[in-house]
Amino acid sequence: MPTDRMRSIARIGGRAAGFLVAAALAVAALGAAALVPWPEHRVTPPSLVVQPAESRQQRVCPGPLLTLADDAAAATTASSIGEADVIVGADPEDAEITETPLDAPENPRADRDGTPVALEVEPGTVDAGLIAGAQSQSADTETIAGFAASACAEATSESWLVAGATTLGRTSLVMLANPTDVAATVDVRVTGETGAIDAGSALGIIVPGGSQRVVSLAGIAPNLTSPVVHVTSTGGTIAATLEQSAVDGLAPAGVELTGAAAMPANTQVIPGFVVAEAGGIDPADDHAEGDAFPAVRLLAIGDEPVDVSIGLVPETGSAAGATIEATLQPGRATDVPLGVLEAGAYTVRLEADGPIVAAARAAVGGTDDAPAPGAADIAAAGDFAWSVSTSPLLDDAVVAIPDGASPVLHLANEADDVAEVQLTIDGSTRAITIDAGSAASVEVDAGSIVRLAGVAGVHASVSFDDEGELASFGVQPPGPLDAPIRVFPR
Repeated sequence: MPTDRMRSIARIGGRAAGFLVAAALAVAALGAAALVPWPEHRVTPPSLVVQPAESRQQRVCPGPLLTLADDAAAATTASSIGEADVIVGADPEDAEITETPLDAPENPRADRDGTPVALEVEPGTVDAGLIAGAQSQSADTETIAGFAASACAEATSESWLVAGATTLGRTSLVMLANPTDVAATVDVRVTGETGAIDAGSALGIIVPGGSQRVVSLAGIAPNLTSPVVHVTSTGGTIAATLEQSAVDGLAPAGVELTGAAAMPANTQVIPGFVVAEAGGIDPADDHAEGDAFPAVRLLAIGDEPVDVSIGLVPETGSAAGATIEATLQPGRATDVPLGVLEAGAYTVRLEADGPIVAAARAAVGGTDDAPAPGAADIAAAGDFAWSVSTSPLLDDAVVAIPDGASPVLHLANEADDVAEVQLTIDGSTRAITIDAGSAASVEVDAGSIVRLAGVAGVHASVSFDDEGELASFGVQPPGPLDAPIRVFPR
């Protein structure tokens, strides 16, 4: 007879065997299930594609030229020295353009000379980029003399100003215009030939909606030969412009308004770089001083050195272009002399192995030489201009030509195909054929509105070149339009 202990062991063994059998059956069932296709059931969450309402197209003209106060008690006050001439236009011609003056509370002469102006068209009245404005102004004071011209720019949240200097005799002002109804918080970061400048006072600048503020570059970055200014904003968007003026000895030696250059990229194009007088300095001269010679200012955006190839091609095509090789150190702005050049207009092409920003400088008249001992200072009667890199245009564009001597529209075709451009002024149309990799220039009338068609991939600028006067501004395409977005309800 089995004992109680044996019966207990038998019961336990039976249960264990049962568990093993059940486990084996479960494994077999799972294995079989893996071989049998399971039914699929997918649910697409409800969503809706929303097209944002078309907003007004807007441009901002920077306003009159400014000069810092001579009074030591108000040395940072920037006062206007006259009124700028502004011209505006659109396609179609009968589109209504609203001109709204912005507040300039820091300018004590704003009531007399005017302020920055915001240009707007109602949604749907013109296609993207078919509104334009530009301004110009001649100056002839004891501290500022020369001619300056600028396009009225689109306000953005980020821009690069590649121009200026804060060395002895050089004054640079950063003009920040906010055309929106929302206050903008603006950071102005400066990089020079020695690297980034630590200037906490230039961060978090509040620019109220519908107003302009002016920042003296010397106040945040003194004694710089080659500054590059990076402007970013949150809240309202900003149209940023840099005004540079020069004095040699006691004589004024030029003034310029410079708008934003093209955003950082490995390839940059500067169309219509005008060299008014033959001359220059060898690119290998790394001790070149002054600013009365053709040069290109470059900044590598990144943490590694960047090799860049600088090509200069005459617009006329009558001579072979020159190429200059340079290596840029990260975070250090560099002015590269462009060699000895013949007078004329050039297309400057830059190819780099990392993103860069760029602009080129030229001068006319004047001299960097000090007067002979005991000799009286004589007016320099000179001027200079900055030509910024531009982005390629859309298929159609409108360009406003402000008042000034001998304006010229420059077109550089960087597309792979021939550009068949239609140029219309005052109802008269002419065709221009520009081969791939080539450029063309057209003399235009001051005060005219130029309508361009077939310019996709073309870079454009406008220059002014007269005795003792030089100015230039780039023609930039509009920013991206509001894109449709998909909304998922919670």
